[in-house]
Amino acid sequence: MEITRPVPVRRVQRWSLRGVAHQILFYGPIALFLAITFLPIYWILLSAFTPITELFRTPLTYFPQHPTVVNFQTVAKVVPLAQQFFNSAVLSVGSAAVSVVICLLAAYAFARIRFPGSNLFFLGLLLSGFLPGIATIIPLFQLFQSLNLVDSLKGLFILYVSFLLPTSVWIMASFIRQIPFEMEEAAQVDGASFPTILLRVVVPVLRPALATLFLIDLITAWDEFFLPVVFSRSASTATLTLGITQAAVNPQFQSVIWGNEAAMGVVVIIPVFILAMVFQKQIVEGLMAGSLKG
Repeated sequence: MEITRPVPVRRVQRWSLRGVAHQILFYGPIALFLAITFLPIYWILLSAFTPITELFRTPLTYFPQHPTVVNFQTVAKVVPLAQQFFNSAVLSVGSAAVSVVICLLAAYAFARIRFPGSNLFFLGLLLSGFLPGIATIIPLFQLFQSLNLVDSLKGLFILYVSFLLPTSVWIMASFIRQIPFEMEEAAQVDGASFPTILLRVVVPVLRPALATLFLIDLITAWDEFFLPVVFSRSASTATLTLGITQAAVNPQFQSVIWGNEAAMGVVVIIPVFILAMVFQKQIVEGLMAGSLKG
């Protein structure tokens, strides 16, 4: 007797309206977010490499027909890129490093030391970081003018550090609270002093958080525009972000040259983009971490 094998039944995937709706609801916001994020960057790149005669041609072209670097060459002649890059690097790296050191000490005090009004002080520090800059710029300018700190890298450095500290302290305090206090108590029992506990117990555990916070503060300081545009008065203290306004104006026709402005924007973006790509894994791990290996 011959035994016949059952014929496998092919499952036909059917798209229901409910399934399509779920796909749209899931991928739609993602596509919208990516469009909002990348379209401006794409348009800056397009404008930077497109001749000004083709930039506003109708109908619009979404790919440069005659790519050129003339906008970058013009920017290099108009803007002192070397001086501005140096100023931006010194201010961003220096303010980020000092901010991390200060916020470590301040965050440890708020997280570990209980004193009258500690929660109130911490809340006030946090809220100060959310004040709009335009609300405090006039008294700050008057104060720095009386101290002869306007148009100086020293004054900008102080402003950058004070601008970074509130959020940095808040983030660092949340990391310190996740460290088991028993680790510090064990070090105290062994006779360790406070500096030893801080440097030998707390800092090694917080190393990923400190590195991540340093990178975030560095990028934030590099992108700062409002403070330099108010407190910088000469080329010796101008930053790359301030150079965007210098590259945009044509002194002959008093008109904005959008190609030059886009080219200068690309110059500002490239270092931050490289930094974020190189340390992307460390930034994500540091933010997600708070991870303590017990």
